[in-house]
Amino acid sequence: MKKKILLLTLCLCATLISTAQTQHGIVKTIGRPGKPGTTLSNVTIRMKGAYSAVLSDSKGHFSIVMPDKKDGKAIVIQSVYKKGYELKDKSIIGRPQPFSTTNPIEIVMVNSAQLIADKQRIERNAYKTAEKNYKKKLDKLSKQVKEREITAEQYRKELNELQNKYEAYQSLIGDMADRYARTDYDNLDSVDYQINICIENGELEKADSLILTVFDPETVLERNRAAKEEIQQRIEFAQKVIEKANRDKEAILRDFGYALRVVELSNILADEYLAQGDKAKAIECFEKSLEILLILYDDNNEQVQSIRNRLQSLKT
Repeated sequence: MKKKILLLTLCLCATLISTAQTQHGIVKTIGRPGKPGTTLSNVTIRMKGAYSAVLSDSKGHFSIVMPDKKDGKAIVIQSVYKKGYELKDKSIIGRPQPFSTTNPIEIVMVNSAQLIADKQRIERNAYKTAEKNYKKKLDKLSKQVKEREITAEQYRKELNELQNKYEAYQSLIGDMADRYARTDYDNLDSVDYQINICIENGELEKADSLILTVFDPETVLERNRAAKEEIQQRIEFAQKVIEKANRDKEAILRDFGYALRVVELSNILADEYLAQGDKAKAIECFEKSLEILLILYDDNNEQVQSIRNRLQSLKT
């Protein structure tokens, strides 16, 4: 009897440990205009360090037992596969993210055939609109020079500018079409939804108008200032965490997810400073990122090496 009780106790403990070390998640498709995303079954997900790959169930849910993992520790998705589908964001493969027994991972996929069809539709509409606008502006220039509203020299100059803009726009169509064909409409607010619909339909001028209406220059500048202040506050707080972590490394490891977010924000701010030509501030931000990463990882970590390389290139 005692042996049976002991055996049951051991089984119960094993079950509890397994549950405590389980990362849950869900796989869904991207939402399209008028067609919300749906969950995907039979998707193969493999995590680095897990015993084996798992399949999503009929409702798109999956669970992976991660031995020796605690909340906040880094986990890495090694592969995601379903025939006829591809990841909306391929960068999730190999990218560290915090393990959590309570927060599920959301994996978003897109039907490959639908992706091709959407890209072709967006490209077709974009070319059609570009050609229409080009012809409209060309006719206007021809009329102006004919009626002597502009000189022949002005005509040649503006025609050259028009052709350059048209060629530059054409070179961006492919990338733009891929980006917007992968847009998950389930996660857009109403304004972004309208803008994306305009871009999909090739109504770029209407999209620009919406963008300018909502994001006028003064508002953008003010929002950027507020964002930078918030980021700086986060960095200053992170610095305090780092100082504490120098005395107690476990302190920052318990806040692993937050630490990674601070690293991300520091890197974003660094790129903003570089865009403004402030190399010194950018270096300072990257150095803060490196401090945090060295607490979380060793020198051979990919993110650590990436930040080191950026710092080296900025300092040389």
